[in-house]
Amino acid sequence: MSLRSFTFITGLGLLLLSCGGTGVRDVADETPAAAPVLVVVEDVISGTVLKNNLKNPHGLAVDYRGNIYVVDAGNNRLIRFSEDLTPDREFGGYGAEPGLLDRPTFAVIDNGLNLLVSDEGNRRISRYNAQLNFVDEVSFYDEGDMLKFGQPSGLALNEYGETWVADRDNNRIAVFSNVGRFDRFIGDIGYGGGRLSQPEKIIRLLTGDFVVCDAGNKRLVVYDSYGNFSMDIDLSELDYPKAITFDGSRLWVLDHKPGRIVCLDLKGNILNQAGPILPGDGTALRQPSDIVALPPDRLLISDSGNSRLLLCRVVFEER
Repeated sequence: MSLRSFTFITGLGLLLLSCGGTGVRDVADETPAAAPVLVVVEDVISGTVLKNNLKNPHGLAVDYRGNIYVVDAGNNRLIRFSEDLTPDREFGGYGAEPGLLDRPTFAVIDNGLNLLVSDEGNRRISRYNAQLNFVDEVSFYDEGDMLKFGQPSGLALNEYGETWVADRDNNRIAVFSNVGRFDRFIGDIGYGGGRLSQPEKIIRLLTGDFVVCDAGNKRLVVYDSYGNFSMDIDLSELDYPKAITFDGSRLWVLDHKPGRIVCLDLKGNILNQAGPILPGDGTALRQPSDIVALPPDRLLISDSGNSRLLLCRVVFEER
């Protein structure tokens, strides 16, 4: 998968979004993106994957080679798939020992091509290399103040190695330095401005700005690289916007509770809604947890409640 960075104009001015990386820049024009007509299921991954049946898959991440990493939450394991979605490696298991997992959720790839995983039950962020060997961890727990952190949710990183961690329990973002030391909080409980309620997945803009799924407030919140509030996108028509991805021209938001996929233009206008039943598959989405865009014009969805992954093709209207 090559790096795709895209230019667009919003109320924030000129922004660049990055969706993975080899250093080759591809800039989109400013003409309106074609509206999607259908999201069609092309393939379903379920049942036995390597040693165990897939169970409640959650977070998804993609590295620059096109390898896809799946947090198989129900089995407390991580699975690496090749670009053609062939599983080739796994690691994990339930426990508190370094590298083991207890209710893992979201994942992100860092600049060094390591995989960071939110380990909710163990209240930590665990790091693994591309071969899924355990590297190290950052504690999301303070013995001197047991209420300081809740359980980690969404993750994002900047180019300096700072890690933003969504604290769903405390309705804010915790920022850690590149050596794993707590630095500051961003946000607080509430609605409007930079306040949050049940934050979930986070994505980072190439400029250093971050977009947070403010699920409890049914909106997206944009912060600059310092954590200052920039803007929000109202998603009040949705029930619980849990995850988000960017395909180069459009935002795709996963509405967790009703099992819907909502496509937005870069001004926040809804272009299309799909689900809970998608063409090509007769089973309704059930509490899906994450979504990533794959080239060309594909979406991968963790359909957690049905213990499966869906590879979908996006069909666009002709111009």
